[in-house]
Amino acid sequence: MTMTSGTDDIGSATAGKNKANRVSDRRIAALIVLAALISLIPILSVRFPPMTDYANHYVRLWLLAGGIDRPFMAQFYEIDWNVAWTNIAIDLLAFALGKIATMDIIAPFILGLALLLPPIGVTLLNRRLFGGFHWWQLLCFVLAWNAVFLFGFLSFSISLGLALIFAYADACLKHRGAVVSIPLRVACATILLTAHPFGLLFYTILLAALAFGPSASPFRQGKAFAAAIGRVVLAVAPVFLPLVAFLLFGPSLPGQKDVSLLDSLNWDNPSIMRSIKVLLTYFRSYDARIDMIYVMLFIVVVRETVRHKLLTVHWGLVFTAIVTGLLSMLMPTQAFDTGGMDVRLPCMMTLAAAAGLRPEIRGRLQSLVLPAVLLLIVCRTAFVEYVWLQRNADVAAVERVLEHVEPGTAILPVQPRLTPENIDNMPIGRIAGGMFPSFIHYPAIASFERDAFMPYLFTASGKQPLRVREPWREIAVPEGMPLLTEQLTEPAPYYAPYMANWKNRFDYILLLNADMAGPDNPMPTIDIVHLVADEGFARLYRIDHPEPQRK
Repeated sequence: MTMTSGTDDIGSATAGKNKANRVSDRRIAALIVLAALISLIPILSVRFPPMTDYANHYVRLWLLAGGIDRPFMAQFYEIDWNVAWTNIAIDLLAFALGKIATMDIIAPFILGLALLLPPIGVTLLNRRLFGGFHWWQLLCFVLAWNAVFLFGFLSFSISLGLALIFAYADACLKHRGAVVSIPLRVACATILLTAHPFGLLFYTILLAALAFGPSASPFRQGKAFAAAIGRVVLAVAPVFLPLVAFLLFGPSLPGQKDVSLLDSLNWDNPSIMRSIKVLLTYFRSYDARIDMIYVMLFIVVVRETVRHKLLTVHWGLVFTAIVTGLLSMLMPTQAFDTGGMDVRLPCMMTLAAAAGLRPEIRGRLQSLVLPAVLLLIVCRTAFVEYVWLQRNADVAAVERVLEHVEPGTAILPVQPRLTPENIDNMPIGRIAGGMFPSFIHYPAIASFERDAFMPYLFTASGKQPLRVREPWREIAVPEGMPLLTEQLTEPAPYYAPYMANWKNRFDYILLLNADMAGPDNPMPTIDIVHLVADEGFARLYRIDHPEPQRK
C-alpha cells in the first residue's frame, strides 16, 4: 500500500490544475487559429470586394508589382519612391512580392494582413498582460470586420496591428533595460512611420498606457501620478526620433503645398449622431442593425462582468482608450487632402480597450462560451461573404461593359445623384460602414483589365510612390471619385479640372450605380455621347469626336 501525504495531495492537485490550464490554453489557441482561417474565406472568394478604396489600391499595387511594364501603363505612369516615405506599407509589400508572385497571391496576402493583424495584436498583448489565451481574445476576432477595413484603409489597418504587436514585444523585453528597449522603440517607430503615421501615433499611445501601468492608484495620489507621467515621457521619447528625422529630411507631407494646415481642415456636418457613428467605427460594416447586435454583445459582456466583479482591467490602456475616444469627437473629417481622419482614433480606442480588458465567466456558461464565440465569428464572416458575393455582380457588370474599351483610351467615370430614398433602397453592400459608397473606385479596373486611363488613380504626393506622366497629368487628379451626371453639362469644378473640354479629352463615359438612377437624375442627353453597353449597374457611353486632344 502506498501512503500519500497531504502535501502530496496539494502537489497533485496543483499539477492537475496546471495541466488543465495548459490543455485549455492550447484549445483556445487552436480556436483562434481556426477563427483566423475562417475570416479569410471572403478574401479568397472575391477579387474586387465592395471596399471603398480597394480597387484603386489594387491597380496601384499591380503597377508597382510589375504591371507598369505594360506599354500603355508605362505611357500613363511612372514609379517615384522619392516622393513618399510614409503611408506606404502595402506599396512596399507589393513592390517586393512582385518579383516572386502575381497579384492573385499578393492582393489576398495584403488583405489578410490588414484584416487579421489587429485582432492578432490584441490577442498577443492581452495574453502578455493577463496571462494565457482566453475566450475574450477569440471574441475580438469579430472586430476584424470593421468600417475602416471595408473603406479599404489597408496601410492604416496593417499599422494598427503592427503597433499592438510591437507593444507586445516591448512588454516582453522591458526587463532587459534601456539598452534593449530604446533601440527597439526607435526601430519599431521607424517601421510604423513608414507604414502609416497613425500607426506610429497608436504605438505611442500604447507605450504610454503600458508605462502608466495597470493600476488606477496614480489617479488617487499626486506623487504616484507624477511618477507615472515621468515613466510615460521616458517611454515615448524614443519614438519621436524617426518622426523628427522625417520632418527634417523627408519629402513633403501630403496635401497641396500652397495650403496651410488650418486651411486643409474640414469638419463634415458635426453632430451628436455623427459623433456616435464615428465612435462605433470599429463595429460598423454593411448593415447598422446587424452591427448593433455585436455592439450590444460587447456592452453586455463588460457590464455583467463588472456587476459580478469578474472584470480585470489594465487602467493604463483603458484610460488612454477613453481619452482617445473623447479626442476623436474633435477630429476633422479631412486634413492634408486626406479624408476619413475622424474615424482613425475610434479604431485605436476600441483596440486599446479590447487589449486592456479581461472579463471572466463562471458557472455553466463556461462550457458554452467557446462554441458560442466561434459561432459569432462564423456568423459575422458569413454575413460579409454574403454581401461580397452579392456585390460581385456589380464588379462583373463593370467588367462586361469594359470589354468594349480599346487599350490606350481614356474613361470618364460618373454616377447619378442619389436622393435619400435612393440611398435607403440601395442594395446591401453599396455603402460601406454607413458612410462611403463601396463602388466609387471600380473604374480603376479599366487600367488593370483594358490598359485604359482613368483620371483619379491614387497618386498623391507624400502618400503614394506613383506619378502620372505628361500629357495624361492634365486630365488627372491624385484622388477623386465619379462626378455626378449633371456635371457633364456644367463648368468644370475646381476639384476636377480634367472636366475642362472633357468631350475631346476622354473617349468613354462609365456610369456607375446606373440602376439607381431615377427620373429626377437621368443621364443627360448629349449629341456626341452614345450608349454602347448597359449591364444594369454599369453603363458605357462612347464619346464621338474627331481625334482625342490631350492638352
